[in-house]
Amino acid sequence: MNQITQFFSNLKADFDRLNQSVDDLVRTYKAIVHFLDLISNLFPIDLVLVLILSLPLLYVINTLSPSTPRVNYTISVVFISGLRSFLSHTISESWEIFAVTKTALTLLLPAYFLVTLKFGFSLFRKYSIKKKALSPGHLESSYISLQKAYHDLSAEIYSELGKKEGKGFVDGEKFLPKIQDLETSISGLKTLIKKPENSTQSSE
Repeated sequence: MNQITQFFSNLKADFDRLNQSVDDLVRTYKAIVHFLDLISNLFPIDLVLVLILSLPLLYVINTLSPSTPRVNYTISVVFISGLRSFLSHTISESWEIFAVTKTALTLLLPAYFLVTLKFGFSLFRKYSIKKKALSPGHLESSYISLQKAYHDLSAEIYSELGKKEGKGFVDGEKFLPKIQDLETSISGLKTLIKKPENSTQSSE
């Protein structure tokens, strides 16, 4: 009698565990569906699909060329986007160029945002330095700009000579930007020196 009672007790415990496992599976399924529904509301489904399909291709390309991850990412997104456009044309006879391009740009822009920002900041900094060198406020700032431009040019020339060990051809084209910076600083110093003369002539 005790064995029969133990059997049914074990059977009930196994059934309860199975029921709990089914409930956990259902909750997990509902959570996944809810998550996918949330993703589809936040992002278009085609964007998510292109991104997911691009990742395996990106992994393969990164193994072949790990030094260019951004270019590899661009290649994978463009390839999958082109494949999507081809499949769309095969099924519905429409290339959907606008939708495909929009999705590709949405995926690619974040990857190039920081690069574009750094490039813009670099251009602004160069413009600011050049403007300050051309129109220095006083002799000290003009002299500091001139000294820095000269030292930068000297350092680059000595570095190149060190690589060549004083032998062989040295490409002088690479020195032109530093030479232009030095010329800009000299022009700014000339402008600053001529200011008192111009003010004296105008007062007379």
